[in-house]
Parts: sequence; structure tokens; C-alpha cells
Amino acid sequence: MPESRYEVLALFTTAMVGASIFIVSTGALAPYFRSALHLGQTQLGLVLSIQLLGSVAMTSVAGLLTDRYGDKAIVFWSGTLMGVSLFAASLVANYIWLMLWLFVYGIGYAAVTPAGSHAVIFFFDKAHRGFAMGVRQCGVPIAGLLGSIALPAVAAHFQYRGALATAGAVTILGAWTASSLYREPRELQGERASMRAMFAGMLQIARETRLILLTITSMVLIYGQFALIGFFTLTLVRQAGYALPLAVGLFSLSQAAAIAGRVSWGWISDHVFGGSRTLPLALVCGVVAFIALAISDLRPPTPPAEAALLAVALGFCGEGWFGLAVIGFAEIGGEEHSGSALGVGLTWSLFAAMLTPALFGAVAQSHGIAVAWRYLAAVEAIGIVPAVLGASVIVRRLGRDRLP
Repeated sequence: MPESRYEVLALFTTAMVGASIFIVSTGALAPYFRSALHLGQTQLGLVLSIQLLGSVAMTSVAGLLTDRYGDKAIVFWSGTLMGVSLFAASLVANYIWLMLWLFVYGIGYAAVTPAGSHAVIFFFDKAHRGFAMGVRQCGVPIAGLLGSIALPAVAAHFQYRGALATAGAVTILGAWTASSLYREPRELQGERASMRAMFAGMLQIARETRLILLTITSMVLIYGQFALIGFFTLTLVRQAGYALPLAVGLFSLSQAAAIAGRVSWGWISDHVFGGSRTLPLALVCGVVAFIALAISDLRPPTPPAEAALLAVALGFCGEGWFGLAVIGFAEIGGEEHSGSALGVGLTWSLFAAMLTPALFGAVAQSHGIAVAWRYLAAVEAIGIVPAVLGASVIVRRLGRDRLP
């Protein structure tokens, strides 16, 4: 064995922090994009959407490439692509130029989750995988906390272009560190099958009932996650009447809770639900639906302590669930095809994430932001159904496998 499993986990978590530091800090840099490039609200919203579009376009391909060439190579090259793209975007103060390179950055970001999932499946047994993947997925909210503090500080002195260059350097440093220090086992160095054969395998996995049900649940939950990222702060300002610094502080609190949630839900899945990934996701759907209803009722003068409780609960559940879905997808694909399974599931999940700002924003503009949160609650409640069905499918399959 090359190194301890926790060293492997630390390396791939480091790579995820570096790769995510810009995309999850885009909102914090929005004022600097607006002032430097004179952007309207629609143009500003596209700065995030174009990154997600690049990821949607390439996630399935990234999963296949990870299966074909292994985690080590894909982490290195995807990190290099993202870092170079951010450096290139910093060279010219032009909106079209920025959008072009952020699309390329999104293409590289498509490989962040598949690359490294093979290692988690290989080094951790089923009883500990949920916790391990939760730890790795903490890289995203950790990047959000670090990036939302550091990158605006850089932008305040060197404009958004300095923040882009800084994020590019951090991205490359994280990817190269993980790739150079990780001694990949021979079993994980990629299949030597043709891409055509691997694509046929991906299509077969895509028809798997468990994958379809888990994907639907993930699409529902990621709608809630990006509603938190995009509209929670705005809701606190417009609906609860909080000052912007207080609202931003409560959002940061939700991100800290998301870090705890990603670790905790993995542990709960391993030790409370006996390794089931879908039953805890059904519970998360129900809790997020209840929280969304509570947020829709926020009115002045709501005590900040009550809003803080909602922020913690929403971050812990509404963003903390993601590691469960990732390990669920990876386990369906197994050690050899976890990248393909992740590629299929994450493509649809990211597609839902890309649509969230437009859908939630359209409802909020037409009927008010409170109604948008109530619609979100209804959608989350619907997500319970495929999660429970997915658990029943697994139980039936396990029963058949144990028959003599």
C-alpha cells in the first residue's frame, strides 16, 4: 500500500480546496466585477452560470477520463487547466474575455469530484466511506470560507484581476501538491480499455435504477443548496430587514455549518443507517423542506439568534448532504467505474444547479421571495420519494444476492 488512507484523503481534500476556491467565492467578488467591468445584474449572474455550464458540458467526459487514466493524472491536468484559465482571465479587463476563460475553468472543474473518488473507494471500506467522502467534500465549504475572506481582500488592492491570478496560483499549487505526493496503486492507474468500450459501460450504468433515483434526489437537493448560496443573504436583507454585514455574517455561519454537515452526514450514513446513502438523503429532504418554510416566514423584527439557527440548520443539511450523493454514485460504479457513475449523476445534478438561479429568481421576481422559498419546500418534499424508493431497490437487490 502506498501510504496511509488518511494521507490519501488529506491530499485529495487539499486538491479540492484549491480547485474550488474561486468558484465558491464568485459571489464575494461580484462587487469588484461590477465596478471594474460596469456589469448589470444579468451579466453578473452569468459569471457564475458560465462556470457551471462548462462543468455540465464535460462532467461525463471527465468521469470517463478518470476511469481511463486514473486519479493522479486527472488531478494534475485538470488543476493545471483551471489555474492557467484563471491566469489568462486576469490578463485583460474585458467581460467577453472573462467569460471565455471562466467557461474553460468550468471544464476543468468538472473533474474535481470524479478524480479522487476511486481512491476513497479503494482505501476505505464501506463502513467508513461515507465519513471519508464527507471529509473530502468539506474542501468546498472550506474553500468558500477561505476564498470569501482572502480573495476580496486581494481584489480591494489589485482589483478582480489580482484575485483571479491569486486563485489560479492556489488552484495549481493544490493540484500539483496532491498529484506529486500521491503514490497511486497499480490497481487505480486506469483501465486500458478503449474509450468506446468505456462509453458503452457508462451508458449501461446510466440505466441502473439506483443511479436514476439517486440522481433525481440529488437534483432536488442541489436546487436547495444553490438557493442557499445565491439567495439566503438577499432574503435576510430584503425580507428580515437585516443590515448587509449581519446577513453576510449569517451566510458565513451557514458555510461553517456545511463543513460540519459534510463530515457528520457521512458518519451518520456509516454508523446509524448501516451504510445506506439514500435513507439519510430522504431525511435531509424533509428537514430542508421544513427549514425553507421557516425562512419564508422571516419578518422584521426576527431576532438574529433565530436567523442564526436557521442558517446553521440550512448549511448543515442543505449543503452538508453532497458527500453522501458522491459516495452513493461512486459505490454504484464500483472501483473500476466510479468515475463513469459520478459523471452521469453529477452532470444532471450540475444541470439542476445551473438552472437554480434563474428558476428561483424568476419566482421571486414574479411572486415574491417568500413564495420562492415555499416552492422550494414543496420541491424538497418531493425529493423524499425517489430517495426512499432507491433504498428499497437496494434492499431488494441485497436480498437476491444473499439467496443460495
